[in-house]
Amino acid sequence: MLRYLCGVDIGATNITVSIADINGFRSRVLQLTNRIGDELTVPKQVISLITICCERGGVDLSDIERIGISSAGPFRRIDGMIELESPNICGGLSGVEGRLPNDWRRIPLERYLEDRLPPLKIANDAVSGAKAERMFGAGKGVNNLVYVTWSTGIGTGAYVDGHLISGKNGNAPHGGHIHLLDGGARCGCGERGHLEGLSSGMAIGRSYGGGSTAEDVFRMYRRGDPEAVEIVHDAARHFGRGLASINALLDTELFMIGGSVFQNNADILLPLIKKEMEGSFSVLSDGVEIVPAVLGRYLGDIAGLSLVMDEDWIEAWAEKEPWVQGVETVIIE
Repeated sequence: MLRYLCGVDIGATNITVSIADINGFRSRVLQLTNRIGDELTVPKQVISLITICCERGGVDLSDIERIGISSAGPFRRIDGMIELESPNICGGLSGVEGRLPNDWRRIPLERYLEDRLPPLKIANDAVSGAKAERMFGAGKGVNNLVYVTWSTGIGTGAYVDGHLISGKNGNAPHGGHIHLLDGGARCGCGERGHLEGLSSGMAIGRSYGGGSTAEDVFRMYRRGDPEAVEIVHDAARHFGRGLASINALLDTELFMIGGSVFQNNADILLPLIKKEMEGSFSVLSDGVEIVPAVLGRYLGDIAGLSLVMDEDWIEAWAEKEPWVQGVETVIIE
């Protein structure tokens, strides 16, 4: 039986690390993602946070059997090793000077971590999110589903006929980079017209201007600000069309949506998305459900842990649902 597992969630905004045993979470820490320095900044931050989380949980690093890392992508495999080319972390990808405070084009995540940590497995955060929600959340018992994270960026993971799809670099299906428009807003990858460049949290804030965040725009929306209303409706329309395009390719049964942009504003966004889907080709869209992901703020942790859980852990966690009560999250300055 495993002693302890570690789950890591690398996002463009935050990195979260949790230590767990078969009964649930022991400790959890969170820190803003450090995007200043060289291309080893993020891997070094991951090691630092794992060390802190172990200390807080009273666990020696040597007692960690395996580590599952759920990370923002896309990925590229170099000599079999996963490297991150995330446009919301790597500032050198967009070609827009000053968009992010670095000029990174690639982060050698697996190469740096493999000899410094217990055995680990890395997957795209949306792919591992699909796995977590199918194990424990809204996708239980569904063989054809798509999980979509709508946050700083946009990512997707999918099961087709009960099989989690992956692709040559582990990015399939990367819905955030579906090409929806000629021209349009520039995505963080440098291209124009991608779903992520039109609807992501970063895109929503940028559209309003003045250094606004997506949170600011939705606050203005709720106050009836006309510009905010237009921006949100445009983002939701593009997002809904993105889902319709993914559905046309995968013929899915269920979309589960998570991520901070959606979770914090589902009351606004879900009706708008459903309306857009209902306007797509009915023979494909009829009967397709669109629901919120249910694992909430622990989704990223469980996504990482799901990559390295054995069957006895899966059964125990499904029964105990430790994410319902959770554990104190320590924010590291």
